[in-house]
Formats: sequence, C-alpha cells, structure tokens
Amino acid sequence: MPFRLLGFAADPDKASNLCGGTFARYAASGAEVTLVCAAARGRSTNDQLARARQLGAGNLVLLDYELGELDAAGLEDVFADVLRSVRPHVVVADGSNAAVRDAATSAFSTVRRAAGGSAALPAKLYLRPSGVLAGVAVTTSITVGPRATPELFVRLFPNPWVTGVLERDLLAGLAADPTTAATLAERLAS
Repeated sequence: MPFRLLGFAADPDKASNLCGGTFARYAASGAEVTLVCAAARGRSTNDQLARARQLGAGNLVLLDYELGELDAAGLEDVFADVLRSVRPHVVVADGSNAAVRDAATSAFSTVRRAAGGSAALPAKLYLRPSGVLAGVAVTTSITVGPRATPELFVRLFPNPWVTGVLERDLLAGLAADPTTAATLAERLAS
C-alpha cells in the first residue's frame, strides 16, 4: 500500500506554492497524492487536472467556492470528510490562507480524535508557510533537485518537535498501512 499525501490549497492558481516539487517527488516514488483546491468555482476541470498532474497530484478535488467566500467554519466539515475518505499519512495545509489553514487544522484534529490511538491516520500535519518566515519554526526542508531552493514546511502535529533536527522527509517515521487495500475511488464510493 503506498503512502498517501493530501494537500489543502486555497487558490488553484497558486497550488504550486503549496506543492512545489515536493508532491511530484513523492508521487514519483509511489505515493498516492491528492490535492484539494477550495476556491475553484468557475475553473475548468480539465485545465486544473492537467496542472495538478504537473504538481504530482494523481487525485484532484475542486470545491465550489470563490476565494472571498472561504471561511474555516464552512470548510472544516468538508475537509474532515476528505480526510476520512483519503486516509492520508501526511497532510500539508496552505499557510497563506487563514481559512484553509484553520479548517485543515481543525478537521485534522477532529478526524484523529475519532480514529483514536497513536497509530491513527492521518499521522502528521504540516503547514506550508508563505512569505517571510520570521519567528516560524521550520521543521522540514525538502530539496527536490540538485540546484533547487529547499521547500520549507512547519510540522504542527505531532508536536512538540522534540529532536530539533531538521527533517528531510515528510514521511519519516511512518509505516505504510497494509490493512487498507482499497483504492481512493473505492474509499470515496463508500
């Protein structure tokens, strides 16, 4: 069973800020990558799917909101449903949009509490910060190519970040889930 990575982005046109080359790297190594774009109203599904594939996402969920309509309370239940369906090992949330960031964090907590146990999925939650990182404790740095600028992430769960050692892998310390053989399509249909 492959590892599953789920990304929550606000604006589909800026999804590359969330994914960068990291999602493509994991997809190339066999991870199942799903990208959720919240403010996708009026977007061409075919165009967005092609763009998502370039970013490494094999699965794309487009939500019918405008960017100005995004609100954490309205997105939380939708994000929780996606989390329960996809059962990702790792979740990465867009740090540039407060509604997406807060909804992803709340949904992650809700789903983990309901699943129970330390081995419950989703196992890790990261934030992809945007802009200046002053005062932000970067926990993870992924370098995709030999000359690429590292893509930085902040781990929100599990917390605290005890080791203080900069992580180089979002999936570090996780085991694949052999008990779930269902594909994403099968999980979404149930």
